[in-house]
Amino acid sequence: MRVIFLIVLITCGITGYAGKLKKGFEALEIYNYFEAKRLFEKSLKKHPVPAAYGLSIIYARNDNPFSNLDSAYSKIKRSFLLYPGLKDSKKEKYDKLGVDSAAIVVQRDIVSELYYRRAVDVNSIYGYQDFIDKHPWSIHLDSAIYKRDQLAFQHAVKSGRSEDFEFFIAAYPDSYFREEAKALMEKALYQEKTFSNSFVDYVNFVKSYPDSPYRDEAENKIYQIATKTGTVEAYRNFIIEFPSNRNVDKAWKYLYNAKLQEEYSSQNIMEFKNEYPEYPFQEELTAEYNVADKVLYPIKSSGSWGFCDKSGRVVIPPIYSSVEWFTEGLAVIRTKDKYGYINKLGKRIVEPQFDDAMPFSEGHALVEQNELWGMIDRNGDFVIPCEYEDLGTLSEGLSYFLEDDLYGYFDSKGIRRLQPQYTEAFDFEEGTAVVSKNDYYGVIDKFGTSLIPFKYEDLFLFRSDKYAALSADYWGVINLKGDTIIPFEYDYIGKPIDNLSIVEMDGEFNYLDTAGNFILPEWVETYSEYRLLARFKKGYAKIQYEDGFNLIDSLGNKLFKKEWDDVGSYSEIIAVKKGDKWGYVNRKGQKVLPFEYTYAQSFKGNAAVVQLSPFYGVIDKQGNYLIDPLQEELRPLNDSIYIAKSLGKYGLITFSGDTLLSYKYTQIEPIDELVVKLEEGGEVFYYNCQNKKFIRRED
Repeated sequence: MRVIFLIVLITCGITGYAGKLKKGFEALEIYNYFEAKRLFEKSLKKHPVPAAYGLSIIYARNDNPFSNLDSAYSKIKRSFLLYPGLKDSKKEKYDKLGVDSAAIVVQRDIVSELYYRRAVDVNSIYGYQDFIDKHPWSIHLDSAIYKRDQLAFQHAVKSGRSEDFEFFIAAYPDSYFREEAKALMEKALYQEKTFSNSFVDYVNFVKSYPDSPYRDEAENKIYQIATKTGTVEAYRNFIIEFPSNRNVDKAWKYLYNAKLQEEYSSQNIMEFKNEYPEYPFQEELTAEYNVADKVLYPIKSSGSWGFCDKSGRVVIPPIYSSVEWFTEGLAVIRTKDKYGYINKLGKRIVEPQFDDAMPFSEGHALVEQNELWGMIDRNGDFVIPCEYEDLGTLSEGLSYFLEDDLYGYFDSKGIRRLQPQYTEAFDFEEGTAVVSKNDYYGVIDKFGTSLIPFKYEDLFLFRSDKYAALSADYWGVINLKGDTIIPFEYDYIGKPIDNLSIVEMDGEFNYLDTAGNFILPEWVETYSEYRLLARFKKGYAKIQYEDGFNLIDSLGNKLFKKEWDDVGSYSEIIAVKKGDKWGYVNRKGQKVLPFEYTYAQSFKGNAAVVQLSPFYGVIDKQGNYLIDPLQEELRPLNDSIYIAKSLGKYGLITFSGDTLLSYKYTQIEPIDELVVKLEEGGEVFYYNCQNKKFIRRED
């Protein structure tokens, strides 16, 4: 009887609670939230799974006063966790109430969806983190993680501090933004540690953070600061102090070029080799030493230019659109309308990139880009950017430049030594330069100190510390103290040649010596092109007097007792003109050869060029023809070889009249007294008259 009683009692209890649950869900269906909540709460202890499920529905809805998303979450979580432990008999009973595993999962997803919407609305790191922690099953989990990480990453980006990026990486090691955060952390760390841009900071950074991606940049900064003076000593000290720096090889190259900038020669290269036996590019150094003093000749073949040596061996293949002669060991080359530089080994030292380029001078060269000029050093680095309409070649370590219609001066490091303040400027000579202000000229030193005030209409270096100056339309000569050395009374003063300067006054001219004395006892009336024709050559000048021409020496003495209708240059046997014919006299004016030539040149050695119109020939001292007068042109290359033209073509003939090169060249130009440049069929090559060999590319 007792057992039966217990069974009846339990059955009645379940039935009673099941009735409450059923009524609770019925009340929920008609939105009687108060009754449904009361009934579910009463059932919660005995039937937590369905009761918590029902309560979660009430709390999740926003159409009742009990709406509370956190309560909805806690209740559905309890229901979800307890459901798997239920006996099958209870699951069957609860299923009749509409509560099964699927319904619980659906409600859980509804709560998760609401949680996610709330997190999105709040849009905070905490909100997303709360969702992520409580809803690992949600379809929005990845999105929430991304949004959380994005907010955290944006916070770190906004602060920009390395420690905030470091915290982010530690807090979210699997974040989508991890690599970007790491990169920004490294950048921020580098910026923080080198904020002062000091040499010591960069050195300490490399030591403290050897694996930083900014190590290269820090090492570059160390290199730039340590070698900013560009001196041999700066590069050498850098190599010694920072042997593991990534720029050591570059420093060696720059050290070498800094040495060559002082003077380009084989001797200087050998001195460098001996002084720096540890130089890492010994093979290249030896090769450059071997060619340093060699003369390389531009050659043209099939429309392209290259270089050969004196033996005619092609050392740089003809692959360029144009080339210039080597200066300071570097030559301008052009390819695809861009200019660059090569060394004598044919290596491109500066890649073609300029619209124009000038030869090197004092270790630097002017280059043009977009119609503006700049200056580079032997390494191809810009010392002065291409920003100037006018820029002077480096002269005595300074280069003038034009900016906003005013001139200033840069030094060889690209530092402005003199700010733009002059309306015109010229190269420095002997430590001074002529400049102008407001159209008046003066002289300054390298510090900009005015040595001669700006009060002259024109000015140029006369000699040493003396200047020819134009004032009130008259020329005179002054020194740096402003003292008048030669009074301002001349219409013209020329630059001294052979220590003598032509001066003009009232249509007459004379010569001034270094002491300021006139050498001619009487002034001579000016004549056509006298400033060119009356220059001294080999101690004598050609003067036209009223009765004709004569030669005078540096003391003003006439060579001949009488004047001639024209005279040639001073020589042992001098060509003179009488009437319409030329002949020859000795230095005493005595006739040596008859007056029978249309034109004649004074003897050079044992021969002279004469003309029997319209052709030219060469005679000896007895008047015998060494070269018959059959040439259209005839120019002496040296004492025994002549450049000749016949039937429109050029050739070479010797003192004795032998043909050295046949008449087939469109042009022959002297390079020196033994080498000539030849042009034929669009090709350019050379000929060595001494060994009688072509210096050219053999096709």
